Amino acid sequence: STAAVNGMSTKAVNGKNKDESSPHNNDNDDNADNSKGDNDTTSSSTTTTNSSLNPHDFEDEWDDLEKRNWIDMPFELQSVDAVITSVTSMLHQDTLDLTVDCHYEMNFIRIQGESAPERLRQLKDYVNALQRRVQGFIRAINLILDDDEDMALMNLSRLITHPERFIQPVSEEIIHEESDEPELILEGHLQQALNTVNSLELLKGQLDSTETAVNMNLDGVRNKLLFINTLVTVASFCTAVASLVGSIFGMNLVNHLEENENAFIQVVVGTLVGTFFLFISMLFLFYQASTFKKLDVSSAQYRGRD
Repeated sequence: STAAVNGMSTKAVNGKNKDESSPHNNDNDDNADNSKGDNDTTSSSTTTTNSSLNPHDFEDEWDDLEKRNWIDMPFELQSVDAVITSVTSMLHQDTLDLTVDCHYEMNFIRIQGESAPERLRQLKDYVNALQRRVQGFIRAINLILDDDEDMALMNLSRLITHPERFIQPVSEEIIHEESDEPELILEGHLQQALNTVNSLELLKGQLDSTETAVNMNLDGVRNKLLFINTLVTVASFCTAVASLVGSIFGMNLVNHLEENENAFIQVVVGTLVGTFFLFISMLFLFYQASTFKKLDVSSAQYRGRD
């Protein structure tokens, strides 16, 4: 019974202490709720401040464009971008097709070499025609880029929603702000067109190199034919000299050689030997005349230094 009384008294004391400490716990819970509410208010105000930022408030326009989606562009700028993209894609595709055809033709010309100058002339005409088309497109883009007011007026949506910004006279600052986005679009397509022009210039250089190689081969063949023609001419000259000797001895005149039994053999052998040495001598002279003299570049440089 004593133990039961002691247990009951202990529970009563603990319950009293718990009741006394409960107000303090309630105060702590209220403070935690208040601090949580303050944090929610602060975060909501920060979110409101961030959401109120305009993309045009960025100082760097390139960062501005990176943070915006292209679908947010006005319809008229999307239309301009789509049209110019179609044009640049067509020009780029035509350039690729022409490049493939030119490479195939150049490889065929290097292997076969039949009617090479005429084919190369046609290919160069095709490249020049396509290059003129691309350069005309570049000139049109540059004409628009040179006029900031025209680029500013490309923003038709801004012209309708904010007409007060376009009342004449319009300040340079407003024109610059309104023309930034169209200018970036046009400059991007201008760079693509310039890359296409560079590709065509490279293709023209390859055609010129192929034409030079073909001309060198033709010159080599022509030189061989000239050499053969020269050999035939020299041989004809030597034969004409031998014929001259025979014509001299063929005259119906008495020269007392008719009585000599070895005269005929001597004349024939002497004519053939003389003709052979004449042929060799003329070939040697021709070789000396057609050989370039070697220049001693190193000695010439030293003499120039002295």
